[in-house]
Amino acid sequence: MSLLIPIPRKQTYQTFFNVTSKSETQGVYQWHQDLAAAAFLILCDFEIIFRSKIHQAMASLNCYPNQDDWIVGSRQQQNLVNKLQRDMLSAKQAGKDFYPDANNYNLHSSFKLSKKDRQNFINIICEYIEKGKTSFTHDDLVASVSFGFWVSLLKRLEWLKHGSLTTQYLTEIFPHSTKGFDLNHLKSILDTLNRIKSFRNRIGHHDSIMRIPEPIAGHPDFYPRTVNQMINSLKILLLSLLDLVRDIDPQCSLAIEQSKNWKSFFLLLKVDSFQVYRSNSGNLESYVICYLNNSYNTFDK
Repeated sequence: MSLLIPIPRKQTYQTFFNVTSKSETQGVYQWHQDLAAAAFLILCDFEIIFRSKIHQAMASLNCYPNQDDWIVGSRQQQNLVNKLQRDMLSAKQAGKDFYPDANNYNLHSSFKLSKKDRQNFINIICEYIEKGKTSFTHDDLVASVSFGFWVSLLKRLEWLKHGSLTTQYLTEIFPHSTKGFDLNHLKSILDTLNRIKSFRNRIGHHDSIMRIPEPIAGHPDFYPRTVNQMINSLKILLLSLLDLVRDIDPQCSLAIEQSKNWKSFFLLLKVDSFQVYRSNSGNLESYVICYLNNSYNTFDK
């Protein structure tokens, strides 16, 4: 137990889940871990769908037909790589570290990227060069940036040309939405995305997902204090994620909803599943028991 759960973390789990014994603490900790693991796989599916759609929309709205150079101009890519190679070599010959300044390199982007994003892409291209990769596609670049990049990209629509581009971008990215395509809708989307990003970061940094805030319209967020409240909060968050995917493509949302990852998460996201893990020290049989109970409808679905 002491090897798996450091004392401060152990105490947090014992307090929130109201357990004291070693076996029960291990059980609720494993339930939490399995929930986080299942959620992370859903987030992976979401991120791929989300970034692919934005990439497609950016190319459609900013590039010539059949082109996707909204990040780096394809015709200027080799010139950019050559310049970076020369500057990296000069720095190395001078015995200095190379820190590229985005202001010195023109990406020839079709979309007006922020300075921070331009710097990020220059750094990524330098990493490619250091690994001997002097030719890259936009798919490479799309896959190299963090989830936060895509959230901040949508955030720029709030003020880019005074928000006048919001409608056309939202229409392109979320074509199946029935919520309108104005700044209010964008703010709602960003709120959901920032919640998803925070949730994703918690899992990625091995933090707890016990107290994910639940949005209450017109009021400050509500933070769970019990298992039931935690379950409700996580359900609301995952359903809001599914709603975003549905606005992108209903077929994708259906695929997520029917996936093993989604079903595993919601199989575990039950008080009965929590009790099974708690009573069985979180061993392998815990998940099997939850699955069998669910299959024979002994749980409320």
